[in-house]
Amino acid sequence: MTVAAAGHSPVTDLVWPVERFYWAQLDAPGYRRAGALPPGLLALLADEIPQPIEEVFAVGIPVGGGGTGGGAGGGRVLVCAVQRETLAALPPTVGVLRPDGPPPGVEPVPGLQTLNLLVGEFEPAPVRRERYRRHVSWAGILMLVATLAVVGLARRASHWRSIAVAAETAQRQVVAQVFGESLPPEHAVLSLDAELDRLREINRSKPMQPVDASTRLVALLKAWPSGVPSKPQGVGVNESGITVSVAVDGDPAPFLSAFRAPEGWLLEEPRLNSAGTISRLTLQLRPLATEGGGI
Repeated sequence: MTVAAAGHSPVTDLVWPVERFYWAQLDAPGYRRAGALPPGLLALLADEIPQPIEEVFAVGIPVGGGGTGGGAGGGRVLVCAVQRETLAALPPTVGVLRPDGPPPGVEPVPGLQTLNLLVGEFEPAPVRRERYRRHVSWAGILMLVATLAVVGLARRASHWRSIAVAAETAQRQVVAQVFGESLPPEHAVLSLDAELDRLREINRSKPMQPVDASTRLVALLKAWPSGVPSKPQGVGVNESGITVSVAVDGDPAPFLSAFRAPEGWLLEEPRLNSAGTISRLTLQLRPLATEGGGI
């Protein structure tokens, strides 16, 4: 198989018979990823192959079994090794070196056909350049995204700065209209704030205007149910509304059914006190909106 890296010479795949490799199965709980054999397993591999461990390069693939975890990577690793001088003698155009199958006595392992001994320190230069090119491309994309984000944030900041400048200009214009050009802008702003505080204080301390009780009493009399016997006990008028106390002999339901709040007023829930056959009602009416020239 031959593949070509962008802008570089084609790289080829080599598939060798299993007899050209050294094989071993090692106990390795937690081993889950195919690749160059970790240094911690090299001492175990040295007892399984006839060559000095420093003269070979090994890769492993998890095969499961042997451990308590079960499944792939559950406890064992299949190791494939070859002499370092053999790998060093390969031409630089070789990108992949793999066996053509599992060793005798070992069942086919998923992913064995993708096992590659040309990794790590023996990774071919064209493959390394291609990987580096991909990394640079992704770094460039990330840099572009970051730049666009910074530009967007800078434009937004500039927009809010322009709004702040416009607000400050409008404030200075108002101050100039109120105080003229006799005061420095900062003193004028302080004076304007003091004037606003003074006006708020005057508004809070301003006595409330007296309520025109006559218009409210007229509206109440127009709504009074004259056809139902009742004895008014008292009427109170203030800024919050009208309070009426009335006594009714017997059942107060006919009076309450006949009484209707004047237009623009709301009748709250009546309060009732009974003593013998006499029922005393307290009616509270309040305006639905602020009155202008009376009801």
